[in-house]
Amino acid sequence: MKRSIFSLMIYSCLLCSCVTPQYRDASTHKGEVKALDINYKVSGLFHRDPVDCVSVMKSKSVGDPKLGQMISIAFARHLGEKVDRVIFPRKRERMVKKQGYDLTHKGDRRRYSLYSKCRFYGVAELYDLGDDYVGFAAKKHVGVRLDIRRFEDDEPLWQAAHTVWRADGAMPLSPFSVIGGMTSATLFKNDREILPSLVDDAMRRMVKTLPYSL
Repeated sequence: MKRSIFSLMIYSCLLCSCVTPQYRDASTHKGEVKALDINYKVSGLFHRDPVDCVSVMKSKSVGDPKLGQMISIAFARHLGEKVDRVIFPRKRERMVKKQGYDLTHKGDRRRYSLYSKCRFYGVAELYDLGDDYVGFAAKKHVGVRLDIRRFEDDEPLWQAAHTVWRADGAMPLSPFSVIGGMTSATLFKNDREILPSLVDDAMRRMVKTLPYSL
């Protein structure tokens, strides 16, 4: 509990400063990997076999299917800015149901690829999720990893990972700051739009690293 309070106090202090995440290309960056940075890697295969279509698969989000669906839809939406054709989760599910495919099996994934005329797939994984609250301060964070792979052999063409966070509240330096901090922190904790906004920020930053296909 003490550690949580101390962390939230630090995050509250950071609200007054500009924290700008850095873009880190894993193929050239040799330093420490930081979760808050936008870490990405583009393989040589991407340029030899341009991505013209991506089918967005079900996200890996253990214990929270609604959040997983939100992440998949956000991924598909942002991919549309870089890829000519994107198959959204809802359309993918309709095709899978119609043809009776089981996309956990490699053979059915290949058949789905031929049927949909889409040779690549994208999948998102929720690897971190936090919602901390100690009365006068609150913080939420989301960590997501993205992959684009080829149905043919599951070879990765592009990967990215990023943790994004926001916090609100105030340091309890006076009775007035305590009241103000508690009000701000409580409103922040109960705001249901924060999580979708965090997911959207993470997607926008990561997809920015995806090159345009020629």
